[in-house]
Amino acid sequence: MTTKILEIGEILSHLLQSHGMSEAELGRKIKVPRATINRLVSGRTPDPRASTLKAIAEYFNVSVDQILGKQPLFSHVDHNIIATTGKSVPIIDWKSAENWEETTHSLKPDNYFDWIICESSNEKNLFALRVRGDSMWPQFQENTILIIDPNKQANNKGFVIVYIKKNDEIVFRQLILEGNYKFLKALNPIFPTIQIGESDRIIGVIIQMVNSFI
Repeated sequence: MTTKILEIGEILSHLLQSHGMSEAELGRKIKVPRATINRLVSGRTPDPRASTLKAIAEYFNVSVDQILGKQPLFSHVDHNIIATTGKSVPIIDWKSAENWEETTHSLKPDNYFDWIICESSNEKNLFALRVRGDSMWPQFQENTILIIDPNKQANNKGFVIVYIKKNDEIVFRQLILEGNYKFLKALNPIFPTIQIGESDRIIGVIIQMVNSFI
């Protein structure tokens, strides 16, 4: 078990973050000392016990081979929504979305573990993001997975990912077209409407959403 320590740490860290759990909380859930979980996350355990790996795998509903990095760690979703025969789409972080093409160019299931199965198999260059914050609540709750097509034409009232240069941030909003003007509307009324400027850029269009429970 000594050849996959770094991958174990990365994968376990990802699972904890996705579930919004701390190392201590996981330890309590599976009855393993927090120090043991910490050593796994940091890669300081030279030979993790099979019983520990099994307990972690069972808790997160994945296989031990996925924990070890021997198999891709696909996101678990409602299979009534997503067809398992679809294509694999990488879930990236928001900071990487501006340069999604560069980010996703070299990602493959054998070198990256955060993927989701998309029911569409025709579109190319798809990537996915996890919803953060509550600007699009209640329709899009925290951790909802958004599948984005950067090549699709953005239409009125469609949902888009946009880079706002003034604030140097990427936002998820509903696109509103009024004549020559473009606005970004949040579904949560406490968030203001944003007018898209000449320096701003629509990165992609949401083509699918998946409620994620991890």
